[in-house]
Amino acid sequence: MSDQFAQAFVEKLILLEERTGANVQYRVLPPLTSRFHDSISIQRTAKDIAQFVGLTGFTFIVGIAKQDEKVGGHIDLSGSGPEVFIEIDSDMMEFPDAVAATLCHEVCHKWLQSHGIRLPVTIENEILTDVTAVFLGFGKVMLNGCNVTNVRTEPVANGTRTITKTLKSGYLDRDQFAFVYRLVCAMRSVPESDSIQGLNSEAMQAILTCDNRFGHLYADRFHRTDTLQDAVAEIDTLITEHQHSLADLKKHSVYTQQSFLETLDTFVASSHRDLAALRRNAAATGQNGEVDPALRFLRCIQKEGTLRRMAESLAPMSDAVHGFLKHTRSICRHFYRNADRFPVPAPQAFCIVTCPQDGTKLRLPEDSGNLIATCPTCRYRFAYNTAVPEFPEPPPETPVTPPRRKTWFSRLFRR
Repeated sequence: MSDQFAQAFVEKLILLEERTGANVQYRVLPPLTSRFHDSISIQRTAKDIAQFVGLTGFTFIVGIAKQDEKVGGHIDLSGSGPEVFIEIDSDMMEFPDAVAATLCHEVCHKWLQSHGIRLPVTIENEILTDVTAVFLGFGKVMLNGCNVTNVRTEPVANGTRTITKTLKSGYLDRDQFAFVYRLVCAMRSVPESDSIQGLNSEAMQAILTCDNRFGHLYADRFHRTDTLQDAVAEIDTLITEHQHSLADLKKHSVYTQQSFLETLDTFVASSHRDLAALRRNAAATGQNGEVDPALRFLRCIQKEGTLRRMAESLAPMSDAVHGFLKHTRSICRHFYRNADRFPVPAPQAFCIVTCPQDGTKLRLPEDSGNLIATCPTCRYRFAYNTAVPEFPEPPPETPVTPPRRKTWFSRLFRR
């Protein structure tokens, strides 16, 4: 049985307790030991069951008749008078415990009807009826009778043979009955010694199996008024722990923003300013309006040297750019590897470009390749590429084999 089923049974018990709990006696009916021979003995037991749950105003008339396959009994709920008709399948007469469980189930149908409780889905209503049987105190009867075995011997020509028959009754299996029974006993504070008295070995095994898995749901602490407050306090502690983790995450975000992103943005902006100034200087230096051919010749040599030094001045910037790119590619590659948490690069994210000089936004064609964009405001010209960046895995490093160390033995015989 899954935890989901367990919660479904809890919800059904809540429904019954909310609607009828104030009028239900808190006791468990001992297992029925009657041996049924005819409809009269069955009817007497049905009367005792009805009286146990307070249905004293009805007369239960029980008959024995063949039922449909997998149907152990049937109750007629259509009448409005005091007579209530129940039929028990004739094949069940070999299984007294199953007959008792079926009678409890059918009487509980009438009890639910008399209290105006019914679920819209037929199978759910049948399950509710089994739960109701345990809720009203028939847990031992249902546990002993839900799955029974009849073993008998009969003479044959060569001696005797053993005939084993099994019968399942009810809509819950024994483990489910065990769970509901233990839950009802716990909510009514029935002592464990009283709850297990009279159960057969199969029912006891089901109780033990159920306790191993769901015993935490039968704890006495659920009767204390501070239990929920303790649970709320535990949730509050977990929330606080998560908030501390989120605070650390926020600090990492701030540090990433200040140490990495702002550093990059500052570097890119200052580099563009330096490049713009360098371009202006280079353009001015490239002007040579000397009329004297000899002087123009000398000026050209001088200015070419100046332009060469300008080009060489870009080396530190180039080193810094490649250093930053190494870091950013490594970080972005980590994002790319974890696409389930971080979004992958989208083409539209790279089509809107901000001018590095004055912040004007430009829309460039998608996946444009290398181009030169010109800001319409400040006329700054800058290179760009709207293609989606890729972050391939770096090639594996080739292991370096250390040089073989020469020993005294090899040196001794070296020619």
